Amino acid sequence: MIATARSIIFCIFVSLLLNACGSSPPVRYFSLSTTTAGGTDGDDAVVLGLGPLRIAGYLERSQIVTRGAGAEIKVDEFSRWAEPLTVAIHRVVSTDVDNMMDDVIVVAFPFESVVRAQVDYRLLGDVVRFDADSGGRVILETQWGVAAVESGEVVIREHRTRYEAQARSADDPAAVAAAMNDALAKFSQDIANQFEAALRE
Repeated sequence: MIATARSIIFCIFVSLLLNACGSSPPVRYFSLSTTTAGGTDGDDAVVLGLGPLRIAGYLERSQIVTRGAGAEIKVDEFSRWAEPLTVAIHRVVSTDVDNMMDDVIVVAFPFESVVRAQVDYRLLGDVVRFDADSGGRVILETQWGVAAVESGEVVIREHRTRYEAQARSADDPAAVAAAMNDALAKFSQDIANQFEAALRE
């Protein structure tokens, strides 16, 4: 009789545990996207190789990361990137910069061997921070510079930059991702402006 009662209690416990697991929210996937329309390139267009842009270690995960109070890092197990964040950053920034500039072709790292031979300039750098705080403010901090491939001449000195964008809702991962797109667009515009100025010198 006691054994039967224990079996019933065990079955109830397992049932409750399974129901609790079944009530977990589904995992949602998000992607970063470009924000600009395409430009035009002539036969004499220069080629800018964008990358590698190394990202901070805490961002090298599939989950979307935000910041809490102080030094707290929050990892959302149910909101994830559809592709590695480093791949998305290279894809979006290279496409945006390419679209923002006429007669400049921008290719994203890693380069195929055939493409590598055609690259005239390289943009190298680091993504030091890329996340949203508890108020939905996205902060993108980068350190980057550009050099000519053949001569090694520095055309844009390595420097640190910071870009901000505000999510419409701090609690909505889709809104945070959209604000991250906006921050990347500001970064891309900065690259385009500075590179265009460097080419005119």
